[in-house]
Amino acid sequence: MLPDLDAELSKARDLGIDTCGRIAEFWGFTRTMGRTFGLLYLSGEPLPQSEIQKRLGISAGSASMTLAALGRWGVVHRVWVRGQRREHYQAETDFWKMISGVLNERERREISAAVEAVERAIAGARGVQGAVKTGATPTQKRLRADAAFAIDRLTKLGEVCHLGETMLDMLLGQLTLDVGRFRDVLKGDPNAPAAPAPSAAEAAPAGPARERKPRR
Repeated sequence: MLPDLDAELSKARDLGIDTCGRIAEFWGFTRTMGRTFGLLYLSGEPLPQSEIQKRLGISAGSASMTLAALGRWGVVHRVWVRGQRREHYQAETDFWKMISGVLNERERREISAAVEAVERAIAGARGVQGAVKTGATPTQKRLRADAAFAIDRLTKLGEVCHLGETMLDMLLGQLTLDVGRFRDVLKGDPNAPAAPAPSAAEAAPAGPARERKPRR
């Protein structure tokens, strides 16, 4: 009966490993990255790269690149095992540390890029608006109206991008703000004022737990 129980436990682990793969793929990482983390997370001891390759059925090159990427994200750590010459790996078990690290690096970079792109778009539309500011021909009038419309919509889009930055700071514990204050921005109310900037009191960290940790 014991061999059957071992098989059931192995199935349970495999299901957990595959689930990690699907979650990782959903968030834009590779399935192999998720499965590698899952394998290490469900392992009671650190594993060498060769064992990871064997259990996941992946090549040495794939295992090496995956472990290097997971190490950069702080999801997997390289460790030394007494009496072993080979490097071993173990999973990070603090999920909030992992999630906040990814959000602070990847998501913040994407939001910042979006903010910069919208600002360039607004500048381009303002350039067109300025070029036909005093024009009286039908084409110039049309361009002036189209540019004004584009600027209005792009400005609102920029407000949403800035809101994304603020909400990310809130999630990471770097700001304490009332999300309800930004409801009109998200609803696209044309009469709503721009999202207010956080006050000095709101922008201040709310204690040691909210301090930004230095990047590794």
